[in-house]
Amino acid sequence: MTSRLLKTCIVAVALLMCPLAAAQEYPSRPVRLVIPLPPGGGTDTLGRYIAQALSARLGQAVVPENRAGAGGMIGADVVAKAKPDGYTLLWTSSDGISMAPALRKSLPYKVPEDFSYVARVSDFAYVVTVAPKLPIHTLGELVAYAKANPGKLRYGTSGVGSGPHMATELVSKAAGIEMLHVPYQGIGPAIAAALGGHVDVIFAAPTIKAQTDAGALRPLAVTSRVRNPDFPSLPTLAEAGLGNLSITIWWGIMAPAGTPEPVLTRLRKDVEETMKDPKTIEGMRKLGYDSAYLPHDTFRSFVVQDIDQWSRAAKSANIVVTD
Repeated sequence: MTSRLLKTCIVAVALLMCPLAAAQEYPSRPVRLVIPLPPGGGTDTLGRYIAQALSARLGQAVVPENRAGAGGMIGADVVAKAKPDGYTLLWTSSDGISMAPALRKSLPYKVPEDFSYVARVSDFAYVVTVAPKLPIHTLGELVAYAKANPGKLRYGTSGVGSGPHMATELVSKAAGIEMLHVPYQGIGPAIAAALGGHVDVIFAAPTIKAQTDAGALRPLAVTSRVRNPDFPSLPTLAEAGLGNLSITIWWGIMAPAGTPEPVLTRLRKDVEETMKDPKTIEGMRKLGYDSAYLPHDTFRSFVVQDIDQWSRAAKSANIVVTD
């Protein structure tokens, strides 16, 4: 065998062995989990819990890193452009992945093309809440008050084009009311603003229960199709008179497109085992969340369908984000 042929064979074998080596060696150092919203909100809280649970499976620390801004798009873009080696993951939600493409003409990344899909982890519906100082105790009273005072009620969100923004606008359109949008850099600051009396209305995750139980915020309705067992007395939007409207948000884990398949296989296996662990499920429930696991292929298809759903909803409600 000639020297050149021998070198060619060695290179070919080395290339074939690379995926196997990647699978065997991964992860050999901590994994970064980008959370595209600030600390303090539901996305951050659940993301940090999943990071801790997943660390035990991977055998390496999964380190949360908040990269907030633009309704989740800044963090998503960081991951889309990161080295596809499995060491930078995205803890994502509907905001930057499903809603942003539905609301904006251009994005710095493409969905679904710029991501590898690991798994969907959880989903939830919003709780519609108001400041207790207002003379509003039902969704019907909120609608009546807003109609009598157009543009006076202020609603806080985690940013332009975010889940709370989109959800509030959809409900406003369905109810025929106008409220003033006050965007923040995350749902945590928005909730703080609501508790401080700086905004009047906020659509929050069910984790807002501690504040509603304390009387700091007054819950009016849930945006799910069925009642939430943690808020059994609250009607759904449909029960409150808004037709068949329902709004659900989800969370999941993604990686940059081009991440080696052996690395994705390891990630997907460990995430699946983590999400099926009764301790993880119990821990999520204590935080106010339910498991809604979807494997990678189903997750990707779900995201495509979700974008289409939000696109149709945005079009029918004439919602376009231009800034």
